[in-house]
Amino acid sequence: MLALLVLLVAGVWIGLNTPGKATGRHVLVISVDGMGSSYYMNPPPGLEIPNIRRLMAQGSFAEAVEGVYPTLTYPSHTTIVTGRMPAEHGIYTNLSSRQAGKKPNDWFWFAKAIRVATLWDEARARHLTTASVAWPVTAGAHIDWDVPEIWNPSKPAGADPLYIARFTKPLVSLEVVLALGLRKPDADDDANRTRIAAEFIRRHHPNLTLVHLEDLDASEHRSGPRSPLSIAALNRDDAHIGELLAAVRDAGLLSSTDVFIVSDHGFLRVQRDLEPNLLLARAGLLTIDRHGDVTGGKICTVVNEGSFFVYWPQGQDYTAQVDAALKPLRDQGLIFAEFDGQALARMGADPEARLALDAADGARFVASAGGPLVTELRWPAGDHGYLPARPGLQSSFLASGPDIRAGVDLHQIALTQIAPTLLESLGIHDAQSGDRPPLETIFRN
Repeated sequence: MLALLVLLVAGVWIGLNTPGKATGRHVLVISVDGMGSSYYMNPPPGLEIPNIRRLMAQGSFAEAVEGVYPTLTYPSHTTIVTGRMPAEHGIYTNLSSRQAGKKPNDWFWFAKAIRVATLWDEARARHLTTASVAWPVTAGAHIDWDVPEIWNPSKPAGADPLYIARFTKPLVSLEVVLALGLRKPDADDDANRTRIAAEFIRRHHPNLTLVHLEDLDASEHRSGPRSPLSIAALNRDDAHIGELLAAVRDAGLLSSTDVFIVSDHGFLRVQRDLEPNLLLARAGLLTIDRHGDVTGGKICTVVNEGSFFVYWPQGQDYTAQVDAALKPLRDQGLIFAEFDGQALARMGADPEARLALDAADGARFVASAGGPLVTELRWPAGDHGYLPARPGLQSSFLASGPDIRAGVDLHQIALTQIAPTLLESLGIHDAQSGDRPPLETIFRN
């Protein structure tokens, strides 16, 4: 309670110096993590999502969005706000370390790692205001009201709210404290994120608001896509979307706000875990402790769930040793595809990776090297990180608002097309933004 009071006082003082309410156009971007487009194109029984259905009927939509490799949350969300592939924007995977055994739990939390202009950079350059709640890779970003997704790597995600508070901007504003303080014990984390974002919209009228909802993704990891648990999570997130739309209405911004529902990736079902680090440790390329955790090695690996990236220093070549070590995976038919560095470069993936494996259907990679090589799961689960073209990995795009035409079916688009389109909705015409043109056909004018 004392900590809450301290934060409240800080929020009151710092709130006096926050930017004023914005005017002009407004764009609300809601990312529903893990929402494959099949959820609204071919809804499973029990999925209601009235808000998503209404936005789709009143606006424009894509039947599928092809993402980036690997299909992970952090590189994908950074592509959504830059229009660039991971090789260009610099957020190659979720995990940031490229040294075996060094800071294995650190993610790309900090915006300084992004190497190209973002939506908030473009908005700031034109004196537009911005807000973000739990959007990946925004810690330290030039965003007016920012509650980034970050956690203490020594603790479970979300277990240390004071650690998160250090990175909010302004430093724990009043509405953040109130939302955190009034949270119901049984509320999902997306409810908390929604309340904070709604307060930002009502109090500050940001020109650009970014919101990241994660409960669907967590449910799909636990039970697979389109499971009863996942359907219930998406129904809850649809209700959160309704709350954000109500905040837009309460702020008097309905006539000037375009709403975009996006996602980073879809999901595949999995029934078994694979431990490629075990094979590399047996070959003497990695060292592990008695718990099966990697502590060092001649090479480095990054597990991307559906894919597995291998690195080694410039001037050295471990191709033959790595290929020989991973042979049991190939022999057992556990690899869907394999790419060398040149192929990865053509795909716009991590330019430092020397090799990548994509797991076979029903399989995923895990970082442990404690064995066995293959573990059958006791119940179905779900994962992503695979090649974006694999069926089920396609993500979502819906747009609705005063500037958006109704009934436009875009069929399939690329994830890189979203950022230029969001800028167009803000009234920013920047031919240098992104590597694809905006989706002009969705706009009324």
